[in-house]
Amino acid sequence: MVVPVKKMDPALANLGKKVGLQVWRINKLALEEVPKSKWGIFYTGDAYIMLNMLGGFPTQHREVQNFESGLFLSYFPDGIRYVSGGYESGFEKVEDMFKDWKPKLFHCKGKRNVRCTQVAFKKESLNKGDVFILDLGRDIYVWMPPDSGRLERIRGMGRAKHMAHVERCGASKAHVLDSDWDTNPDFWHHFGGINSAHSITPAKNDDDNFWKRTNEQITLWRVSDSTGQLKVSKVATGNLKLSMLDSKDAFILDTIVDGVYVFVGRECTLDERSKACHWGQIYLKQQNLPLYTQVTRVLETAEPASFLQWFGDFQEEKEKHEYKPRLYQVSDESGRMIVEEVANFTQEDLDGDDVMILDAINLIYVWVGTEANPKEKQEATNTAKKYLEKGSMPRHKNTAIETVYQGQEPPTFKKFFPNWDDSLFKNQTRSLENMRRLLFSN
Repeated sequence: MVVPVKKMDPALANLGKKVGLQVWRINKLALEEVPKSKWGIFYTGDAYIMLNMLGGFPTQHREVQNFESGLFLSYFPDGIRYVSGGYESGFEKVEDMFKDWKPKLFHCKGKRNVRCTQVAFKKESLNKGDVFILDLGRDIYVWMPPDSGRLERIRGMGRAKHMAHVERCGASKAHVLDSDWDTNPDFWHHFGGINSAHSITPAKNDDDNFWKRTNEQITLWRVSDSTGQLKVSKVATGNLKLSMLDSKDAFILDTIVDGVYVFVGRECTLDERSKACHWGQIYLKQQNLPLYTQVTRVLETAEPASFLQWFGDFQEEKEKHEYKPRLYQVSDESGRMIVEEVANFTQEDLDGDDVMILDAINLIYVWVGTEANPKEKQEATNTAKKYLEKGSMPRHKNTAIETVYQGQEPPTFKKFFPNWDDSLFKNQTRSLENMRRLLFSN
C-alpha cells in the first residue's frame, strides 16, 4: 500500500542511504520504522511499506496478505508471521510483554513459501498435515505431526527460534514436538488433554495452485484516463514485442501466472506515474481478477528482466538485460500441478524431498531430490513438459529439458547457484535432524 505524502515524512530521512532492507509500518497515515528484531511480523490490521535498496531505479510492487510473491518472502529468511490486531496492539517492551499474556496459536503452511498465520486458539484449528506454533509467552512449542512437510518443520523451528531469541531477546524458550507430538502433556493441556490428539483432523491437500488461468494468453493493454475515467484498449494478445510499448503512454501487461505489470513510459507525467499501481488495481476489478493478484509498476529504461521476459524479442536485449533463471518447486499431486517460485535462490533451496525446476528460458533443468517420492521421480520429465505447456512465456521452439539428480549435478547446472558446495548434499547435512541440531544447539 502506498500513502500519498505531501512533504517528506521524518521517518524517511534515511531513505535509501544504505543498501539492504528497510521496513515501515503505517500509523495514522504517518510512517513508523520497524526495528530489525520485528521484521517478518505483520499485524493483520496494518499496512506496511518496505524498501530493498539494490541500486538503480526502483520497481514498485503491491503485495497482499497470504498471497505475497516469492520475491517478497525471500527478504525474510526466518519466515513471516501474521498477528491478529493492528497498531493499537503495539510492540511491547520485553519486560512488559508477558504481563496478562494470552496464549496464541499459529498455523505454518506452505509447500515452499511457508507463512505462519494466527488462528483460533482451539484444538479444531489443528490438523495432522501442518506445523503449528503454540505461543505461551515464556514457552513456545513447535508442534510437528507426522504428516507435516519437512520444509514446514524447518521453517516452523526457525520462526520459533526467532521469536524466542530475537523478538524476545532470549526471554522465551522454544520446544520442539515431533516424536512426542501426541503425548506431550504440556502442549495438550491447552487443548483438552492428551486424549484430544486422537480427534485431530487428518492432513489436507489444499496448497494453492499456481496455474489459476491456464486457458488464457498474456495480453498487453494501453492505458488512458484523459477523460477522467480509466480506459484500457487491447494492443495484442500473445506474441508480444517490445516495439509495442510507447514512451508517451502507460501500458498494462497481464501475464496470467506472474501477475500484472504497469509500464510507465519515460514521457508520462509525474501524475501518471503516481497513478500506476492504482490503475493496476482498477484493471483487476474491471477484469474480475482476484484482488490479491500481484501488481508491479515498472519505469521505462529501468525495466526488470521479470517484465522483459514476456516479450518475444527479449532475446535481442540480453546484452542490456541479462535474464536471471527462476527456480520452482513443482509437484503434480492428484493430477493438479502445484508450482511455487523460490526467489533469490541459493543451493540450500534445493530441497531433497522435492522435484524442482530451474527455468533458464531455452533450457529447463529438472532437479530430482534423493528423497522425492517414487511417483515424482518417475514423472519428473513429464512434469517439466506440463510446466512448459502451461506456461505462456515466449521461448525457442526447441527448448530442451535436462534431468539432473541430487549429488550428480553437472557444472552447467551448478553455475546458476552462487558459491556451490558439493559437501552440502553429503552426510545428511540438510536432514531434519541436523537442521534441528543446528537451530537449537545454543
